[in-house]
Amino acid sequence: MSDAGPSRVARAAMAIAALAALSVAAPAQADRLPGARSLSDTAWGYSIVPTPVRAGAQAQRFEVRAGDCAANGGWDDCARDRERSEFRPDRQWLPDEQMWIGFSMYLPDVFPVSDRVKTTIAQIHQRGGPIRVAEGLLSRPPVMQLELIGADLRLTVHQPGAPNIQRRLAPVDDLRGRWVDVLLRHDSGPDPVIEVWLDGERRASVQGWDMPPPEFFYFKYGIYRSFVSRQGAPMPTQIAYFDEVRMGASRDSAWPEAMNPVD
Repeated sequence: MSDAGPSRVARAAMAIAALAALSVAAPAQADRLPGARSLSDTAWGYSIVPTPVRAGAQAQRFEVRAGDCAANGGWDDCARDRERSEFRPDRQWLPDEQMWIGFSMYLPDVFPVSDRVKTTIAQIHQRGGPIRVAEGLLSRPPVMQLELIGADLRLTVHQPGAPNIQRRLAPVDDLRGRWVDVLLRHDSGPDPVIEVWLDGERRASVQGWDMPPPEFFYFKYGIYRSFVSRQGAPMPTQIAYFDEVRMGASRDSAWPEAMNPVD
């Protein structure tokens, strides 16, 4: 008796099953959040790269070298002792709204930090917020910043006319050389709240500080260095990668999903 192999019908069924398996293994990649670079115009400052990635096929690469500063809209980083390459999504939210923000960050093994100069990797900012003078220079403080300084990543919440609120989140050494999932919750109601999670673990919660309502809030991420002259020498080049940047009204809408990647 000869072995004729699978029938035509069986072969067709196996082909359909194989295609279905491929569609599960390689999900379609959603579009990243629309937006624009902020106060950065160098060719190397921002790019889309195929590796490393948290999920999907691409990630966002940021690089800041000594002297990387720009000006627009009446604000001049070069005149205010700052260097940066940031991206600002178009999405905004109003006072009394709650916003969840999620992203994944990769700092290379050799990512340098300073004991004197803060490197901000993410900030919730505001239009129409307070204006103050810091070290003799005009400053428009954000609502909060995630800052690398010395050995630590920390949360800083700004209070107009009062000392900033700070929380230590993690040692920088624990963040290098791997993807770290970051989740932020900002409730801007009459009793404001900022919460921060790293890799699913809540690391900080700040509630009920003085926050006069602005026109609206917005989010920025990347590399931002302020008062760089404190270093006493040119700051070293810093490179960081961001992926799976999401914003929404719920925790689930902002959490990374490997089977539904963005960026």
